[in-house]
Amino acid sequence: MGDTEKDIVQIVRLALTGKESDLRAYTKRTLAPILRRRPDLVPIGKEVLALLEASSPVRSATASVIDPLPVDLDSRQELIRRESLPELPPQIVWPPTVLKGLKEIENERDKQDQLIEAGLSPSRTILFVGPPGVGKTMGARWLANQLHRPLLTLDLAAVMSSYLGKTGNNIRTVLEFAKKSPSVLLLDEFDAIAKRRDDTAEVGELKRLVTVLLQAIDDWPIDGVLIAATNHPELLDPAVWRRFDRIIEFPHPTDELRQAFIEELLTASGSGNIDIHMVQMLTAITSKQSFSEVKREVDHLRRHALVFGTDLEEAVAESVATHIKNATTQSKLGWAKKLVASGYSQHKIHAITGLSRDTLRNHFPDHWDKRSRRLSSIERRR
Repeated sequence: MGDTEKDIVQIVRLALTGKESDLRAYTKRTLAPILRRRPDLVPIGKEVLALLEASSPVRSATASVIDPLPVDLDSRQELIRRESLPELPPQIVWPPTVLKGLKEIENERDKQDQLIEAGLSPSRTILFVGPPGVGKTMGARWLANQLHRPLLTLDLAAVMSSYLGKTGNNIRTVLEFAKKSPSVLLLDEFDAIAKRRDDTAEVGELKRLVTVLLQAIDDWPIDGVLIAATNHPELLDPAVWRRFDRIIEFPHPTDELRQAFIEELLTASGSGNIDIHMVQMLTAITSKQSFSEVKREVDHLRRHALVFGTDLEEAVAESVATHIKNATTQSKLGWAKKLVASGYSQHKIHAITGLSRDTLRNHFPDHWDKRSRRLSSIERRR
C-alpha cells in the first residue's frame, strides 16, 4: 500500500473514532506534500485548509473552560480542579536545565504547524520528576500560562475509591474530559496511579489502570499537553518511562538558586532595602531545603517580625541563634563572620552565637581593633 492510501486509511480512522484535533493536524500534514505535487488541487486544498482553521478549534479551545467538571457519581465530588489561566508570582527562579526544557516545550507550540508539516509533532506528554517542593506544580502552571490554556489538575483524593472499578472509571472520565479541548492536564502524584505492575502488593484493578494510562499517553491529542509529576520515580511502572515525549528532572535548588529565590521573595514582599548579608544568612539557614520550604521559612520570619513589632533583620538574627544553638565552634565562627559583615555589634553577635567576646576579638582582630580605635578617637574629641 502506498503512502497516499495509508494516509486515507488513517484520516478515515481518526474521523470515525472522533479524534477531531488529531484529524485536523494529520490532514494539514498530509495536504502539504499533495499540493506541492498537484498544483491543480491547490484551490480546493486552500479551501480545505481554511475550513480546518475556521471550524472547531475555536469551540474546542473554550470547551474546557465552560463545560461542567466531571464528578464522582457517588460522592458528587469534582474529579479535577480547573484554572482558566493560572496566575504566577512576579518572578520564578528555575534551575537552568528546567528552564531550558520548559522553554523548548513553549517554542515547539509556537512552531506547531511547521512541525506537523515536517511529519513531527510538538511534545504532548511530559514527565516531571523530582522531590517535593522543587517546582513541578509551578512548572505545569507556568506552561499553562505561557500557552494560554486552562490547567486541569487531577484531584487524587476524589478520584481514588475503595469500590472495585470506580478508580479506573474516574480516571477514564478525567482523561476523556481533558481530551475534548486544548488544555494542560496535570496528573500529580503520578506514582499513586501508575505503579509497577510487578508489585505483588497491588490489586488487579490498579494494574489494569496502568494499562489504561499507557494507552491514554500514547493516544494523547496533538493539541493537548499531558503532564505527569512524581516524587517517587522508582515506583513507576517501567513501561511508563518510554511513553513520554519528554522527561524533565527538577533537582533540589543550589545555594545560588535559593539565594536568588529569597531575594525575589523579599523584593516582592516590599521589604525595603535588602541587605545581602541577611539574604546570605537566610540562604544558609535554609540549606538543603526545597523552594516551598524556603518560602515557608521566609513567610514565617515575616509574620514573626510583624506580630512582635521587630524588623525582619532581627527576626532573621533570632532564627540564626536557634539554628546554631548546638553547632560546633567552627560553624558558629562562620556565622559570626556573616554577622560581622552585616554590621552587628560584638554584643549582639555574642548573644546570637554564644561565642565569647575574647573569641570574637581573636578571630576578627582587624574589625574590632578598628572599631575600638574609632570609638577611642571619638571619646578624645569629646
